[in-house]
Amino acid sequence: MSKKPFYITTPIYYPSGNPHIGHCYTTVACDSIARYRRMQGYDVLFLTGTDEHGLKIEQKAAAKGVTPKEYVDEIVKTFKALWAKMHISYDRYIRTTDDYHIETVQKIFKKLYDLGYIYKGEYKGKYCTPCESFWTESQLDENGCCPECHREVTEAKEEAYFMKMSPFADRIEKLLTETDYLQPKTRAVELVNNFIKPGLEDLCVSRTSFKWGIPVTFDPDHVVYVWIDALSNYISALGYGNEAYHDFDRYWPADVHMVAKDIMRFHAIIWPAMLMALDLPLPKHLAVHGW
Repeated sequence: MSKKPFYITTPIYYPSGNPHIGHCYTTVACDSIARYRRMQGYDVLFLTGTDEHGLKIEQKAAAKGVTPKEYVDEIVKTFKALWAKMHISYDRYIRTTDDYHIETVQKIFKKLYDLGYIYKGEYKGKYCTPCESFWTESQLDENGCCPECHREVTEAKEEAYFMKMSPFADRIEKLLTETDYLQPKTRAVELVNNFIKPGLEDLCVSRTSFKWGIPVTFDPDHVVYVWIDALSNYISALGYGNEAYHDFDRYWPADVHMVAKDIMRFHAIIWPAMLMALDLPLPKHLAVHGW
């Protein structure tokens, strides 16, 4: 008799600098759960990794006089050395620079485009480089800064592709309010009130102002913007859209995605919308901690 599968993930960490105690907090929590499930006899897949594209990496690499890939290669060595020293029992480590992940992301982007969920437009608004997030004027904090990290934002205007979010608003609201997908529940109420009730805005999913990213296959002046790239890791690591692995049917949907509060919006709203658009099952639980 085969063991029951159990799939748990950390977020993929952004290697713009060396790992810190926040990375350790989430990883140790997931490691504890993974070890406990193994002791119970489950067939556990524990995934972690690094989210290696974006403007901030490009800028950090340029400042050091190396290529972005050389820059992230060195930081990833530090991450892996730390997890080895801490005896973290991950089963798979994904990098968004891995060829198989790039293949999956390009296929997902093209499929969403072909389905009519992605369209070309122009972005005008406020941009936070540390968070790699666009914000409207009304979403900024009381000081006119990023509502997540409270750093200064800059004016941004460029051609971009967008993903339609409004078709999924009702389903996502029900997911957050009528199921136990997001834990603790107080976080669900916060997200519904702040992002869904005011009207779910379309998501910027490509950039032309930097090059360190996954090229859009049918429009190579654009690179895939952070969240379609990063969030897809949870299924590309199982072989969805690639031949590197062949256990998507066994482990998906994930039993637990664990994240910190600063990225819960992306996992509670954008990730379910992507999966709904792709007609894939939703993860069972999103566990959000407050650091």
